[in-house]
Amino acid sequence: MTTLTTEVRPGMTEARLKRKRRRGAIAQVVLFVSIWSTVAGLFGLLAALPTLLSVYQEHGLGLSDLGHRVTEQLDPAELNAILSTSSSTTLAVAAATALATMLSVWIMRHWFDGPALLDLGLRRGPGWLVDSVVGLVLGPTMFLAILLALVAAGWASVGPGNIGARELLMSFVTFVFVAFSEEVLSRGWVLQVFERGRGTRAAVIGSAAVFALLHSFNPGFGLTALLGLFLAGLLFAQAYVVTRQLWLPMAMHLSWNFSEGPLFGFPVSGLPAEGLLRVTPTGPDMVTGGSFGPEAGLVVVGGIALASAVLYLYSLKRTPARPHQHPGPGEQMPAM
Repeated sequence: MTTLTTEVRPGMTEARLKRKRRRGAIAQVVLFVSIWSTVAGLFGLLAALPTLLSVYQEHGLGLSDLGHRVTEQLDPAELNAILSTSSSTTLAVAAATALATMLSVWIMRHWFDGPALLDLGLRRGPGWLVDSVVGLVLGPTMFLAILLALVAAGWASVGPGNIGARELLMSFVTFVFVAFSEEVLSRGWVLQVFERGRGTRAAVIGSAAVFALLHSFNPGFGLTALLGLFLAGLLFAQAYVVTRQLWLPMAMHLSWNFSEGPLFGFPVSGLPAEGLLRVTPTGPDMVTGGSFGPEAGLVVVGGIALASAVLYLYSLKRTPARPHQHPGPGEQMPAM
């Protein structure tokens, strides 16, 4: 088993030990993100392969054209849009990504002394069920406030959507997988392992940055989307720090995506979505987020501030959170 750290020797000063722990934590985070990106990309490609092949055939392409020639026929944004319109394809990719996330954690645990999956905040600790309910309620509350603000300002029009019951259910299951994968990665591995070496504040900021950059290949991603997603990452990090479990941030992440798209009809991080409602932004993109969705607009700042205030009030009533003491880089794993 390989350990990404330097041996702690007798007489080593505390300052030097801290520096070595910082380097060990950063190395583990970089390695994990690299492994996850590779495995998730491969699994996602395999899950989307049937749809990709059908798209290529429609454009007169074959297996030999899976490389550069497809870019001559299809713009990457157009290809992404085609894939996202198939609910079965997005569900398959989301499930494959969740499997890749678990495999990546197992690889880090087995070969690089990383924490186990359950030790990242997935054990059912005190208050986990209430945390989940709070998270599920926060998403609809937040996007209802955003929608009402846009309509009141005359910056959006609302009409009935076209989503059916089957698509609504498939979207919910898809976003369950998405919330699991992104929270285990960002608030599970990145935040918690980084926290051991750099402290909570740096870990929260670093995990939010990684979370925002995960969406950098989404259609329409820009500086305002980067800012909005970074703030969303800070919000989800707050949910973890309050509870020291992943149930609240996972539930809030799920209800964020599900409310934004299938319920209220906004685009979800640049991907068009059918919903119970259909929202057409008419105001400035800087405020509404335009075709990317509210994450790319200043309106999301108000929604995030509202959710953050609710989390703060919730933390005052909840039993004080205690960090899970899973080993840091190079520390001895407890006996199971």
